[in-house]
Amino acid sequence: MTTLHLGRPVEGSDGRLGRLTDVVVERNERRLTHLVVEDSAGKARLVPTERLVDERESDGSVVLSFSSADLAACDSIRSFSYVGFGATEPEGKSEGTDVGVEDVVAMPAFGALAFADYAGEMGGAYGMTYDSIPAGSAELRRDSIVVTESQEMIGNVDGLVLEGTHLTHVLLRQAGRGHADATPIPVSSVVAIDTDCVTVTGSADTAA
Repeated sequence: MTTLHLGRPVEGSDGRLGRLTDVVVERNERRLTHLVVEDSAGKARLVPTERLVDERESDGSVVLSFSSADLAACDSIRSFSYVGFGATEPEGKSEGTDVGVEDVVAMPAFGALAFADYAGEMGGAYGMTYDSIPAGSAELRRDSIVVTESQEMIGNVDGLVLEGTHLTHVLLRQAGRGHADATPIPVSSVVAIDTDCVTVTGSADTAA
């Protein structure tokens, strides 16, 4: 059994590689396929789960059979896109991929003198960073929400417990609690895993 806490440092064969920011899960089989490691330059790299080593450091760091050169050779999956002017999703989505976690980036407000008649239209645009993940997958991060079937939010994803590459539990972190207080929710109680959201049976009372 392997426990992964999101946000932990990632160690490789030649030292610190970065931190574990996200995980990519095959929705139907509930299987972990990739780790998302953010390096010191802020690039998010997609690392196959097969590189995960079972052992853990005393501080809970994730260990990979990987060097810094190996990590640099992995795909960088985070992109930036301007959104607006009628666009409904980020531009540049590649064939065979889905859009993973997204973050809105505020864009500068330019006045009418700079853009004349276009100033009003520019006000509807914004920027977005997004990850490109394999099609049919879901991406989870430490801020991903956990909700009940009635859409009642009960906390956030803290990590996963694995047997091999298959999920056995989702770790639920409730407000004001840390890694040590994360509640393991059996995968049998997980109704759906979607990007940035896990839906479970029960209620806030049963998860407390």
